Amino acid sequence: MSVRAVTLWFIDSDDPIAQLSADPLNDVVAAQKLAATIYGDRVLVPVADTDLATAAAAADAHVYAGWYGRLSVLCCSLFDTTEPSTLTRTLASIRPSSAATLLVTDPDRSAGAFARWEHGELRRSFAADPVTIFEDSGLPYPFERPFWAGEHPLRYAPGVPAEPLALPFHPQELAEQANREWLGFRFTTPLADTDLDPARIPVTAFAIHPADYVPAEEDWARYQGNLTVSGSAVADDGADAASGSPAPPPKRRGRLARYFGFG
Repeated sequence: MSVRAVTLWFIDSDDPIAQLSADPLNDVVAAQKLAATIYGDRVLVPVADTDLATAAAAADAHVYAGWYGRLSVLCCSLFDTTEPSTLTRTLASIRPSSAATLLVTDPDRSAGAFARWEHGELRRSFAADPVTIFEDSGLPYPFERPFWAGEHPLRYAPGVPAEPLALPFHPQELAEQANREWLGFRFTTPLADTDLDPARIPVTAFAIHPADYVPAEEDWARYQGNLTVSGSAVADDGADAASGSPAPPPKRRGRLARYFGFG
């Protein structure tokens, strides 16, 4: 079953798949600074630590970010576009990197998009729904060949006639294959035996506040209570979703508390 996802990766790692396979730790402070670059003077406060699969499926107003050194990711509706080329200038202002990749899948619109930039230059972008191509820029990658050759045909529900003008593949499937080639996983289940599990990629959800907002002790307490959120939407209270009791203290409590002025 296809799922909604909007992710933007910044890649300086020589082998991002190997790095993600090693269960990287998320540097929450660096992730907050990364996310803050797209919101100007707005104040971002951590809400919960979760995983990329949960973040991709979330329908809230948070921005999700993960920082793993030479590899980082943003999961944010601001990048939900059918014209990936329009993001080229924005990427340089967020994190100049050797490579950047975009994935957009939207089951409600049956739309899929992917793009790759190298050293700030757009190398390939594609966005479409099954009957309309919105953007097709750059030379196709070798992994695209089977899709264009009809080896991954559109599947229609029983009784639904084939659309004569449709693409020979579903654009969401091609977009996720791009993500699989570059980062080793897709979001749609079931995963292949060789796929990484996006539920094992840690990210942090950040609430977005006005520029004059001053983080308070309550923000820190709420973040402590939501430290680990997996398989469900980010909670709004400070209790552990399973037990109703506060979650264990964060491993990086001192560093994060000092960063936000809590201690």
